[in-house]
Amino acid sequence: MRTPHRAAAMLAGPMTAAPPGPARPHDVHASLPRQDRHKPRCGPVRKSTVGKKRAWSLIGVHVLIGLHFLHWGLTGESITPVEPSEAMETIEVGRINAGFLLFVTLIASTLVFGRWFCGWACHVVALQDLCAWLLSRLGLKPRPVRARILVLAPWIVAFQMFGWAHVEHWLGHRELPDASTWTLQLTSDDLWRTFPGPLMAVLSILVVGFLIVWWLGAKGFCTYGCPYGAFFTLADRVAPVRIKVTDACDACGHCTSVCTSNVRVHEEVAKHRQLVDPGCMKCLDCVSVCPKDALYVGLALPKPFATSQQRIQARADFSWPEEIALAVIAFVAVQWTFRGAWFGEGVPFLLAVGLGVITAVFALLAWRLVRRPEVTFQHALLRQGGRYTRTGRWALLLLGGWLLFTVHTFVVQRVRSSAMDAATPALKQALHGNAQGDPVALGAALEGVDTALAWELIEDPLLLEVRGLLQFALGRHADAEVTLRRALGGRPHLVYDHANLALALIDIDLRRDYDEAERLLRRMLEGDPNSRAATFHLQRIEQLRQR
Repeated sequence: MRTPHRAAAMLAGPMTAAPPGPARPHDVHASLPRQDRHKPRCGPVRKSTVGKKRAWSLIGVHVLIGLHFLHWGLTGESITPVEPSEAMETIEVGRINAGFLLFVTLIASTLVFGRWFCGWACHVVALQDLCAWLLSRLGLKPRPVRARILVLAPWIVAFQMFGWAHVEHWLGHRELPDASTWTLQLTSDDLWRTFPGPLMAVLSILVVGFLIVWWLGAKGFCTYGCPYGAFFTLADRVAPVRIKVTDACDACGHCTSVCTSNVRVHEEVAKHRQLVDPGCMKCLDCVSVCPKDALYVGLALPKPFATSQQRIQARADFSWPEEIALAVIAFVAVQWTFRGAWFGEGVPFLLAVGLGVITAVFALLAWRLVRRPEVTFQHALLRQGGRYTRTGRWALLLLGGWLLFTVHTFVVQRVRSSAMDAATPALKQALHGNAQGDPVALGAALEGVDTALAWELIEDPLLLEVRGLLQFALGRHADAEVTLRRALGGRPHLVYDHANLALALIDIDLRRDYDEAERLLRRMLEGDPNSRAATFHLQRIEQLRQR
């Protein structure tokens, strides 16, 4: 048997032979990601025996999801979404739902068994694994992009989702229910309420699954975007159930070559006698392919402060100035560019995170492509000897187009935000105050909204509703009707109560379309049963119908 010290010494052997790379291999930043020097020794790597089991487990999860929606469709009511993000509703509204209970249970189990859920039951991991498999069928095996600051993104996203509400509460900007007042609500009659629409669902699958896996590695979203993974990572650090090693290990590296979580398995077990990387999702592929059966699952004293071999500085793909630029670009792209942007549907938060991370990496890749004579991205040679390859020219064109689109979206969001900020006080005075609205302020606000609409690629119906309300407040009822109907589209009602009220009043006073007016007013009553305006005008409609 080989000792751990001998196994560690063998890491510098033939296994580290470098594959062919750019013409200047001494330039560590010529390749993004850096050329991976790992190459397994001692014969071919055998196929994992747990891959099919894990695939069936993930398929089973999706079958359960399908049955959940089928039950809701047949009965009109079912269990609330079994999704960790639903814990936000518990914190903000005080309703304990199935998602909150699931999240708490998963964190508790991770404290004991480690990060098992991600590998065996997460639908996003299933999507990423499927996309990685499809890419492999095309001859593509993406390598993980490693960043030292961007890896903190899941924590920032988690804080935004689950912690920021508490900060606003402490600052007195919002009210949160006390935990002692929380109530149990495990059923819902609107299962789709918190899910994205069909367009954003397809884009999420494309971005979070295929594109991030292709460009950032097999577990790209888990590494740089998943907020739930942040909690599981912390819990995994102290879990006693771990993957361990016996003295039979000879550092052949077969385990690392099959790990889809990007863990340097052979290096970690040589150094720590166990896996310490919280990125390990307990897929157990490494255990099943070990030719000496040296890896196994067992109890061990956790090493919560040990640095995983994946995170050592020598493997970082970016210099520190680039790391800082990545973090800034990603934050701006997520928070102030893509989040809530309108492209037929609003961009949800987690999709914005995926787009922001991709944009940050693309910006740095474009910078290198312009500045460096040698550039390789994943397995594609883009520039060599100071000359662009054909792929490099296409990459430069597409990167430039994406960055221009991102800048345009940023400008649209800023112009839109400025227009809404100007319209809010003007409309508040006109629609809520006792005095008539200020025509100058209303006119300036309307001009700002028109400017915002001119910048947009696809008209945002919320912005159209604000435009219609401004026209209504200015007494331009005919223009307001056209704008509000454009905002209404094929929907049964508008979003803003005052927009519903304005269109209902126009129906009553100009078109005599009492049925639509009644529907819009009853929508107002659903949101505010004590709305005196809606009640008053419903009574007006009844009186007008009797004439």
